[in-house]
Amino acid sequence: MEQLLTYAEAASFLRVPRGTLYSMVSRRLVPHLRLSKRLVRFSKEALERWVAEHERSGVQPVDGGAR
Repeated sequence: MEQLLTYAEAASFLRVPRGTLYSMVSRRLVPHLRLSKRLVRFSKEALERWVAEHERSGVQPVDGGAR
């Protein structure tokens, strides 16, 4: 069975603040599973693929807040 991560676990895995991850989910920038209106989980495998794709493309996967 696929491992599903909570917001805290996914934020730790991605090394971003939880608030940044909330923003990324609301903007549909990161793969996630919405199980109900308030319940969101993240597939570890999907996050690993997402990070790898962004590393290969040279695009930063996370908005560092610099403007």
